Formats: sequence, C-alpha cells, structure tokens
Amino acid sequence: MTDVVIEVANSTLSASPQKGASRAPGVNQTQLSSRPEALGAEQAVTSEQGATSDIEQVSIWYLYLIRCANGHLYTGITTDVARRFNEHQSNGPKAAKYLRGKGPLTLMYQEQVGTRSDALKREIAVKKLSRAQKLGLIESALR
Repeated sequence: MTDVVIEVANSTLSASPQKGASRAPGVNQTQLSSRPEALGAEQAVTSEQGATSDIEQVSIWYLYLIRCANGHLYTGITTDVARRFNEHQSNGPKAAKYLRGKGPLTLMYQEQVGTRSDALKREIAVKKLSRAQKLGLIESALR
C-alpha cells in the first residue's frame, strides 16, 4: 500500500471557540482524529473556530503512453487516464498540442505512480528513455 501524506491547515485546535465565532453544527471534534486508520481519501480541514472548511482530495496519479497514427509515442501524466485520453482524441482545447491532427490515437501503456511529484519524476525518466526502451516498457506490460 502506498503511504499517503496529508497536510492539515491550522492543525492546532482550541478547546473553546473564539469570542464571537460560532461552531458549525454537526462537527464533532472526536470525529476529526489524526489516527491513520481514521483517515480515508478525504480529510476535513478544521479551522481554529472548529468550522469545517475545505475537504482535501488525495489523488492517485498515473503515467501513460499514447501511440499516434504516424507511430510517434507521447508520454503524459494524469489522475484519470480515460478522461485524459478522450480529451486528446477529441482535439479539444485541453488536448496536447503535440497530438492534434495525429490521430487515430492508441493508449499503449499506463501505470499507477502515486503522488503528483512521483508522477512528474517518472514522466521525466520515461521521456529520457530511447524509443526501443519505451517499446520494451510497453511490451513488458502486455506479458
């Protein structure tokens, strides 16, 4: 299992709300545990007043390789491979400019990487590989 690091803003909680501040209804301080087993994919970020503000989503990042009709390979990262591949295929405003007009595209490879930082590092490493090494990576995934 991958280790997940979650940062919590304003991690110090006061025992009583500040003067003039109201507590959000339904927020139970015992539910906001910092035990690892109590943390899921989301964690409530609590301010000093005890009101729940934003929920931080911890994302799993993926590396993917796409083959163009002309045989070129494109490497990218995303949190949702299917959505990103559809964006590339549609040639819309969010599609990679490199892939525009080079369809039909084929998703050749994907791997779960972990954090965004890990995904960026892996993307750089794969982009430095030779074409033969990238094809070997794709081939090894097909076995």
